[in-house]
Amino acid sequence: MTVGYNIAGVQFRRAGKIYDFTCGDVAIQVGDQVVVDTERGPSMARVAIIRYEIGNHDLKPILRKPSKYEIEKPAKVSLEEVITYTRSQINQYELDMKILTADIQFGGNKITIYFSSPGRVDFRDLVKALATGLKARVELKQVGSRDETKLIGGIGICGREYCCSSFLREFVPVSIRMAKNQNLALNPNKVSGGCGRLLCCLTYEDQVYTDLRKILPPRGTRVRLLGLGGLGDVLKGDILNQQVLVETDDGQQVSVAVSEIEIVSKAEGKHEAQDDWGGNLDLDALSSLMEESPKNAQASNSRSESHKDSKNREGGRSREGGEDKSGRKPENRKASFQQNSHSKPEDKRPPISEKGERPREGGSLKFDSNGKSIRPGGDQKSGQRDQRDHRNHRNHSKPSRNPGGSGDKS
Repeated sequence: MTVGYNIAGVQFRRAGKIYDFTCGDVAIQVGDQVVVDTERGPSMARVAIIRYEIGNHDLKPILRKPSKYEIEKPAKVSLEEVITYTRSQINQYELDMKILTADIQFGGNKITIYFSSPGRVDFRDLVKALATGLKARVELKQVGSRDETKLIGGIGICGREYCCSSFLREFVPVSIRMAKNQNLALNPNKVSGGCGRLLCCLTYEDQVYTDLRKILPPRGTRVRLLGLGGLGDVLKGDILNQQVLVETDDGQQVSVAVSEIEIVSKAEGKHEAQDDWGGNLDLDALSSLMEESPKNAQASNSRSESHKDSKNREGGRSREGGEDKSGRKPENRKASFQQNSHSKPEDKRPPISEKGERPREGGSLKFDSNGKSIRPGGDQKSGQRDQRDHRNHRNHSKPSRNPGGSGDKS
């Protein structure tokens, strides 16, 4: 025999995630407050849904209903006191944090504080100070932009309360393709919500537009008009009204329902659109998103100008006067360069001796009575030996000095 259970879905805050518990022997109904056992300990929640399921379920039971005294009993510390004290400690530690709200657990023994920040924050010292001041266990949780808007709440551009803070329990992925599919103007002020992200309501009718778009024939399709007669080509379509604008062969444009046409041949190739999407786009707003900011533009211009100045300084030419450091015009400078390029550089090496030898750098050759070179500080034999070795090395490593041919001297 199969056993069934009454399962209650409870939420800990409005439009929050629903958690399942078994009802057990507790008589409850939707909207009642109950005490349940969680990982953080006993907590108070509100019943959102009740259903009956058959089978075995490994769920925790609802402990009990809170008494009237527990509901009306003031907590050890109020929500306003928690937020005020936390903000004062943040200012004292000079942390870049924005306090959103706080959850005080049933009994007041644990407090969860939610905050937002542009980056990571080291709040270890802050937690110690809050636990000492509030006399309870304190947990800090950083949330993103969407969760921040869900916790704070507000009024959307439609004039109603935010979906996320009123009934939307989980966030779903939203893409700009959904806005295009519904022929919405791609203006960031119109397709973004209070969190700065794309509107969550773009997902509500996206599937309807997708199904209706499949019924419309694409632009350029050859169709036959059943009621009026004749043939024509589809120019554009109206998704919601399920009508198409057809240009007949005689040049007339008529708007007919999709049920009153018959497709003769489909359009060749891929067409950009099946309807008049794109006529109400805010191109200025889209182009402004792609342009760089004025600060970045000024910074890039200043970097380019400084790069040009450094190049001009290296070349020795001023950007304003057109003269180099020597005061000459560019033409005179070019002429002097051509003139100097034909002149040979001055040879500052020691002269070559009669024997065809050049003294080493830092020293000079000495000659004996017979005209033979002698190394400074050495004797005659060593000078002769050095001269012979130098001559043999020159004959084997250098070409001949004979200007008349490439052979050796005779």
